[in-house]
Amino acid sequence: MYSLDYKLQSHRFSIQTGNKKLADLCSPLYPSSRIRHNGRADITYSLKMRTDSVAGTIYEIFVDGKKKYKTNSRSELFSHLEWIVTGNTLSHLQEFFQIHAGAVVKGRKVILLPAGHGSGKTTLTLSLTRNHYRCLSDDIVLIDPKSLMVIPFPRSFLIKEGAIKKLIRSNLTDKRNGYYCRSDGILYYNPNTGNKLSTRKIKPHAIIELKHNRRFKNDLRPVSKSQMCIKLLRQSFNVHDYKRKAVTILTGLVRETKCYSLKTNNVDDAVRLISQI
Repeated sequence: MYSLDYKLQSHRFSIQTGNKKLADLCSPLYPSSRIRHNGRADITYSLKMRTDSVAGTIYEIFVDGKKKYKTNSRSELFSHLEWIVTGNTLSHLQEFFQIHAGAVVKGRKVILLPAGHGSGKTTLTLSLTRNHYRCLSDDIVLIDPKSLMVIPFPRSFLIKEGAIKKLIRSNLTDKRNGYYCRSDGILYYNPNTGNKLSTRKIKPHAIIELKHNRRFKNDLRPVSKSQMCIKLLRQSFNVHDYKRKAVTILTGLVRETKCYSLKTNNVDDAVRLISQI
């Protein structure tokens, strides 16, 4: 049995499989959070592979012994595993306020990039890491509700088929740093390969709402702190758990933070504008 053990903040989990190839393909998912086995995991994920005379190869995911998912696609196996693990991890980390955003750091300047699905957070975050920023997350930001510090949420980027060729052409990814499933079209990419992940807790220097559209003119302009609070409330994963405290947390977060809205049609121009802040 192959066992991969992880710790994301206070949450410990293990991914186990009897298949070495599946174990090797799991390795790029959360490379910065790997630990040596130390005590009992909060959750154990098991991956199994079997052959059916009709359906062919079948992959299955078990969570604490209960079957949760099965598929014929190896790519779907890993994308669904990542989705299940991330969801369970967030459920175990309710002590943090959770925002749908990317986050990068340069020196002591943390920049948050809140935005919805399909807005280009991952592409922009990748581009920033190639311009002397370090990645804290491409999709999920944890905020300590007492100190208002940003907590890293390290995981490999899940880059879908439509963006893979574009990113590789732009030299934004190095396939040696990730697992690319050619037949199914998913790249898991670790942006911190070769660089020690920043584990410092730092208050954000700027919060930039990202809006991407080919018809936009590139434009970075300040927005009011009240506007940014509303935008962050809309991008929170666990706002209902905090209820009225959510407004207090976000008001404190933006009080000493520069707030902007970025409209962009080009990632290179977006990086240039952000670098001027």
